[in-house]
Order: sequence, then C-alpha cells, then structure tokens
Amino acid sequence: MTTLSLLIKNEPVVTVAALRFARASSDTDVHVNCVFFYGKGVLHAKGPEKQFWSDWSRSVSARLVLCSASAESFGLTADDDFSVEGLGELIEAGLTSGKVLSFG
Repeated sequence: MTTLSLLIKNEPVVTVAALRFARASSDTDVHVNCVFFYGKGVLHAKGPEKQFWSDWSRSVSARLVLCSASAESFGLTADDDFSVEGLGELIEAGLTSGKVLSFG
C-alpha cells in the first residue's frame, strides 16, 4: 500500500484537481495520511468543500490540518474535522508518508 500526504496551497476554485484526486484515491490501494492546507488552501475548510473533505476524511481516516498562520489570517478555527497546527505537522506528514503531492 502506498501512503501519501497532500499539500493544498490555493483556494478551491484553483485546486479542483485536489478534490478529484481525493475522490479517486478512495477507490485505490493508496492511503492518504494527512491533508495539509496552507495559504489560501485553508479556504477548503469553509463553503461546500468543507463537507466534502469532512466526509472523505472520515471514510479514509485521513487527518485534515489547517496551517495555523493561514487559518488565523482567514479567521478559521479548529473543529471536529479540521485541526489547526503549525508547519511542523507538514514536516511530520512528509516523514511518515511515501510521498507528498502538492496542489496549487
């Protein structure tokens, strides 16, 4: 089994491929450990994309992490599905995954 983490750096309209990848990965032997949202990528944690990521992460047991500085810039806080953490979590995701795919 291949393990991956995703880094999403731009708002949903720019990173539609990340949503498609996550949806498609559910049907493969790829396991996504963590999705780290950075910069405008934290905007995935609001609007219609939030529900997709919440449902998807529960079904595949992936962690959803908002960059703390970015979340603060956009007034976002942690909830049941999204945690707010520092860049150290991105480093850990890279160390515990076979690859990190970046979108945006």
